[in-house]
Amino acid sequence: MNLTEWLQANDTHVDWSLFEEPWDLMQLRHNPFRTEQIQSLLSASGVLQMDHPAILDLGCGPGILGKLILKQRPTAHYVGADSDPLMLTAMRHLVEGTNVQSVLVDLRDDSWTRAVDGPFDSVVSLTALHWLSQAHQKDLYSDVFSVLKDGGSFVVGDPFLPEDPDERELLSQLQERRIQRGQGQTWDEFWNAFYVRYPIRQIRADYHESRGDPGLFEGTDDGYPLAFQTKALQEAGFINPTVFWKDGLRAVYGAMKPAHERNALSRSGAS
Repeated sequence: MNLTEWLQANDTHVDWSLFEEPWDLMQLRHNPFRTEQIQSLLSASGVLQMDHPAILDLGCGPGILGKLILKQRPTAHYVGADSDPLMLTAMRHLVEGTNVQSVLVDLRDDSWTRAVDGPFDSVVSLTALHWLSQAHQKDLYSDVFSVLKDGGSFVVGDPFLPEDPDERELLSQLQERRIQRGQGQTWDEFWNAFYVRYPIRQIRADYHESRGDPGLFEGTDDGYPLAFQTKALQEAGFINPTVFWKDGLRAVYGAMKPAHERNALSRSGAS
């Protein structure tokens, strides 16, 4: 039985609420600035100021951003895109709205742009894109440019890597002091407990191996320098790349597509 077949057979038997509060607490265990990061991301995207925004959430997981957006903008068009059928199934159970879609994608392949129903007012991503290599991130930024409306925003919340080792150490210590160890599981504890209840560890691993996934990610838990991000955004055609917020080793950064579209660099032309 493969992962898709298992999900179809067990959809109604899984306790999908595990991907609500327990998931949030697990994320907070690793990122004590998560609440502020999400607030900054949504504010910078501008979607909560729109009446009927169209939003694409890359690496949506169980749809945390979608739930928050639709709570305030119930008529929003929300598309959650992820590479993991398990995460997308959780999202479909947990995110309710009049216009919600889930799309299985491989963000390393530019064909994903044809699978989503754009163009979008904003493309957002939370704690997901650092799983890509730098080369795939740069390619992705050109793809995102192509699915945005003119004047649309692209906003990312992710870990970042300070280029100064001393700064990195100071910020790491700050983040460590903020972590409340009595709350929430670690990433490994969460998934180990999930697999005890639902023994699909190997089924899920086989799925990702069949797609050529390097484990579950090819990037780094530390993220990349913010200077790399702003330069990559500019090279993809975006304007005004900005770091909207940062604390500890977490940041929110992004940029705008010009109001009057100009040609973005193709993948073959990206440097």
